[in-house]
Amino acid sequence: MKNETSRDADTGDASASETFWRRLALNTQRTIKLYSSASRLALGQSRWIAASAVLGTLSLALVGTGVAALVSPYDGIATASLTADRAPRVVAWSTSAPAETKTASTDGLRQTTEEDAGPAFAAVMTAAEAATETPDATDQTHTASLADPGLFDPQTEESLKAEAAKLPAAPKEVATTVELASGETLMEVLEDAGVDRIDAYHAVAAMTSYYSPRKLRAGQEISLTFMEQPDALAEGESGTPAKYLTALSIEPDIERAVEVTRNEDGSFDSREVMHEFTEGFVRAAGTIDNSLFLDGERAGVPPQIIIEMIRMYSYSVDFQREIQPGDAFEVYFSRKFDEQNRPVKEGDVLFAALTVGGKQHKLWRFDPTGDGEWDYFDENGQSMKKFLMKTPIDGARLSSRFGLRKHPILGYSKMHAGVDFAAPRGTPVYAAGNGTVTRANRFGSFGNYVSIRHANGYETAYAHLNGFARGVRAGSRVRQGQVIAYVGTTGRSTGPHLHYEVHVNGKKMNPLALKVPTGRKLEGSELAAFKEMRSTMTTQMAEAPTTTKLAQASADTSDSAN
Repeated sequence: MKNETSRDADTGDASASETFWRRLALNTQRTIKLYSSASRLALGQSRWIAASAVLGTLSLALVGTGVAALVSPYDGIATASLTADRAPRVVAWSTSAPAETKTASTDGLRQTTEEDAGPAFAAVMTAAEAATETPDATDQTHTASLADPGLFDPQTEESLKAEAAKLPAAPKEVATTVELASGETLMEVLEDAGVDRIDAYHAVAAMTSYYSPRKLRAGQEISLTFMEQPDALAEGESGTPAKYLTALSIEPDIERAVEVTRNEDGSFDSREVMHEFTEGFVRAAGTIDNSLFLDGERAGVPPQIIIEMIRMYSYSVDFQREIQPGDAFEVYFSRKFDEQNRPVKEGDVLFAALTVGGKQHKLWRFDPTGDGEWDYFDENGQSMKKFLMKTPIDGARLSSRFGLRKHPILGYSKMHAGVDFAAPRGTPVYAAGNGTVTRANRFGSFGNYVSIRHANGYETAYAHLNGFARGVRAGSRVRQGQVIAYVGTTGRSTGPHLHYEVHVNGKKMNPLALKVPTGRKLEGSELAAFKEMRSTMTTQMAEAPTTTKLAQASADTSDSAN
């Protein structure tokens, strides 16, 4: 009876179960049909597949949410074994302490952390307690690690340094200076120095606000500042530290600098920094034993000041014929000094004296009207400028005079209608006076040739030139002292020299013997102001340091060292 009853019950359960699953399948089919019909009606046949995909995605999301809800209570339980090798050492004690204290410490630590850390931490604490009961414990400090529950030696200074050495090196700032070579652009120089091409482009673009890179010349120095990461390698260059440009600086001239710096957002900004100089005055004097240029340098006079002196006296003194051993010079000029009181730039010649053949010629720099139109005047207020310069070239040697001579190439006597000044190829040639260029081209045996028409029927000519200065052509206006050409040996010539002629109303004259009109002469209030300026300058000159003494002291020091 019992067996039949049991069999009926099992049959009933099976029937009920089969009925349940049959109903579930039927309901599912109806639901799918319902969704399909609704999708066809709402979206149309073309969108039915998309709607079905959306419903399937929602179903999968619900399943994933359910699985996550079941698994989340156990999250983090078994992760200790995966991170044990990097786990920090969290327990430390001294083995010399009483066992009761150690047990209390571990028990307390177990109570506070066992709930959070779980069974893995409990295993660690059990091993640590077992270690404290070792009878041979010594008086040393040990630590227990989650990575290994055993006891370890403490960290030493050497081990700490070893671990620190494994860390990546911190970036360091590196400053360097590069030089622009002939034919190079600033972009090329920066890229050769290791600057990223994009950074180089933006840095150069930022610089143009104050200075055009096209004005840079060969030899220009560029200061660069990088942040370098020694452990990183530059892209495509094995073993080269990665560079990050942070600053760039150039000095177009001695009075200013253009600085380009990187901002925090990676962009570049530029600024112009004007150097602050103080002005001082220097006096020098000496005797001419060889030449004004050589003896002036020995006395401590800068070359540019000597050249200015030669120009000052070139209207009245022939430096090739009239200067003799025993003649003397004196000069008083301005000079600019930096913050360390070092001379950085020469200024203007304010006074000069040249003794030639026992006669002293003094000249002062003076601006009569205060409008910048200064000139050099002698002690009587007469301008040193004359209508034409005697020698329109610096540092040349008179190699042939005006008159009849045996021609060095033709071999017979021929009139030499000018004077020749031997000088190295490329030496500048100056316009002897203000005027208009009438010819600037090649002209027969004269080679490259320039002629200038001046006022009052005067004309000057310059031959055998190497080339012409920029802008010098027929019809152009030139001023006295302007560079018009350069010494060469073109045409019928035996070597580099300047052939110089002066024509007066079409007649060729001797340039060295020609008497030409002088410049302006100060009168009235202008002359009074000039005399007052001379008196003030005389007092200043007495107080100015003398470069002659400094040069002599330097020479004595050098001799004693040798």
